[in-house]
Amino acid sequence: HKSGGGNMDAARDAASAPLTVSFFCGAILSLVYAFFTPNILKKLKVDPLLQTSATSYIHWRGAIAWAALAQSVSLSLFIVTKDAITPLKIISCAAILNVIGDAAFCVWPLRGGCGGAAAATALATLVSTGWMVKSLKDRKLWPKLRLPKKKEFAAMSEFTGPLLLITFTRMGGFMNMQKKAMSLGVEALAGYQLCMNLMLFFILFGEPLSQLGQTKLPAIIDANDSAQAKATFKSIITLSTFAAFGVAAVAYLTATFGSGMFSSAAGVQAIARSAAPALLLAVAQTIVGIAADGCLMASRDFGFMLYTGIGTFLLQTKLLQYCNSVGDILMTFTVRLGMYSVLAVGRTAFGYGNLGRAIHGKSKLVSSTP
Repeated sequence: HKSGGGNMDAARDAASAPLTVSFFCGAILSLVYAFFTPNILKKLKVDPLLQTSATSYIHWRGAIAWAALAQSVSLSLFIVTKDAITPLKIISCAAILNVIGDAAFCVWPLRGGCGGAAAATALATLVSTGWMVKSLKDRKLWPKLRLPKKKEFAAMSEFTGPLLLITFTRMGGFMNMQKKAMSLGVEALAGYQLCMNLMLFFILFGEPLSQLGQTKLPAIIDANDSAQAKATFKSIITLSTFAAFGVAAVAYLTATFGSGMFSSAAGVQAIARSAAPALLLAVAQTIVGIAADGCLMASRDFGFMLYTGIGTFLLQTKLLQYCNSVGDILMTFTVRLGMYSVLAVGRTAFGYGNLGRAIHGKSKLVSSTP
C-alpha cells in the first residue's frame, strides 16, 4: 500500500549512505589485509610455523571484507519488509555451501588447509551477497550508492563507532579460536572448521528472534510502554530458550552421526563426534545470546555491549591457553556467550539500560554510547 511503499522508499534512501560507506571501509580492510598481514602477525607474535597458514587464511577472508560488510547493510533492509525467511534461506544455503566447500577445499580433494577453509568461506560469502543483492533489486529495495550527507555522517558516527568496536571484539574472539585450532594440527583444524560451520548454520535459526527484537522494541521503548516492553522481552527470551535446545539437539546429532556427509577423513569425523557435546552447548547458548543481543541493539545499549564484550573477550583469550581439543575451544565460546547473555538478561530484568528502564516504566530512551 502507499504508506508501505513510502516506508520502503525511505528505507532504501536511508541505506544508501551506509551501503556506500560499507563498500569503502570493506575495500580499505581488504587492502590492509592484502599488504600488511605478515607484519601484523609478527607484531602479534604468532608462531612462525603458523604464519604461512595464517597469512593464507587472512588473505582469503580479507579479500571479501567489502562483501561481508555490505551484506550486513543488506540484511537490515529485509527488516523493512518484515521478511525473516528470505535472509534465513540465503544464509542457510550459504552455510551449507561453506560446509561442503570446507570439506573439498580444506581436506579432500584440494587439501588446501587453512587457506582452503577460508576460500570456502569467501565463496559462500560472495554467493550469499550476490543472492541478497538480486533479491533486493527484485523488490526494488536496492539502494543507490552515494556519499553520506553531513547530518547522515554524524548520525552514522554515533552508532558505527561503538558497533565497529563491538564487531572487532567479536572478530578477535573468532580469530583467537582459529589460531588455537591451527596450533592443534591440520586434522584438528579441519574438525574445528566442520564444527564451526555446523554451528554457524544452526544458529541462523535464532536470527528471526533477533530481528523480532530489533523490529518491535524500538517503538515500544520510545513510547515507554512498560507492559508491552516486558511482554515482548519475555516472549523473545522464552522463545529463544525453547528454540535453543531443539536446534542444538539437531546440531549434536548431525555432528555425531552425520559428519561423514561433510568429510571422508576418519580422523576429522572422530574429532567432530568428540566435540558434539560442546557443539550442542555452543549452539544453544548462541541462540539465546543472539536474541538478547537483538534486544540490546534495539535499545541502543552500545556501551554495555562494548564493555561486556571486551571483558568476555579477555576471559576467552585466557581460557584458550588451556585448550587441548576442539571441544575445549568451543567451550570457551559457550562460556563467553553465556556470561554475556546472563549479564544482558539480568541487567534488563533489574531495570538497567534503556530496555530495563522501559520495562520498569522509569524513563524513555536515552543515549548509551561509550
